[in-house]
Amino acid sequence: MSTLLLTACGGSLVDAIVDDLTCAVTNCKDSATLNVDDISPKFTVTQDKGQVRVEGRLGYSANLITVVHPSGNDHMSASVGNQRRDLEDEDGKRTNYSVFLADASEQPIVTANFVRGSELHGSTVTMPKAFSVVAPTGSPMIGRSSGKFLVQLSQPYSDQMSLSVSMVCKRADGSSFDSKGEPLASAPEANAYRISTLELDTALNRASYNYNTQSPNSSLVQTCELSFQWVLRQTGTVASTLNRHSSIVAERRAQNTANYDARL
Repeated sequence: MSTLLLTACGGSLVDAIVDDLTCAVTNCKDSATLNVDDISPKFTVTQDKGQVRVEGRLGYSANLITVVHPSGNDHMSASVGNQRRDLEDEDGKRTNYSVFLADASEQPIVTANFVRGSELHGSTVTMPKAFSVVAPTGSPMIGRSSGKFLVQLSQPYSDQMSLSVSMVCKRADGSSFDSKGEPLASAPEANAYRISTLELDTALNRASYNYNTQSPNSSLVQTCELSFQWVLRQTGTVASTLNRHSSIVAERRAQNTANYDARL
């Protein structure tokens, strides 16, 4: 009955109630009630097809739960070269903000600002160079018993590179599932990154279990279509006036695909 009443009252009231419930859990704060050095913005910068995207949200000191909503004369902006634009609220909830700036240079220097009145508290990062997967090409077959799967990227090994895998899998009993962004380890080998097929098998079966935790004895993963996501992160310099738990990170991405068969 309560759901029907909320629906009848209109979307805006429902959204307001959902926001209130969310803030009851996350302990929302308005930025205007806080000192600048209590505010910890989190900025992420990416670039694609001549467009730099800056995403930002505000936090409260080291607290991972509290969400800070821009209020009063506070907002966020970003600049590249002589361009500066305000970040816009993505969904009207005053939590996630973003903006696009045109820049096709190889390594643009991006500044993201927390703005209070006429004061700009700028954090700066330089985009890492774009990279790609050199080998393997296509979607090779990976067997569990092969021991390792090598991937060569167009840049030297970096310990700032992270790896995750998305999958569409079938289990030995014929059931299936899909999962995205399962973390995966890699290690340097010659001029490539080495992925252990045993660790890969463990990650696939962990994702299978997480898909349905009510079936702890579910059948093991047998075959998968895999998409590996490589992410290179560059950490920038945060404004000294902001909370020390603030961050600005630039990310480059590349991906490659493969098929997996645990029977091989």
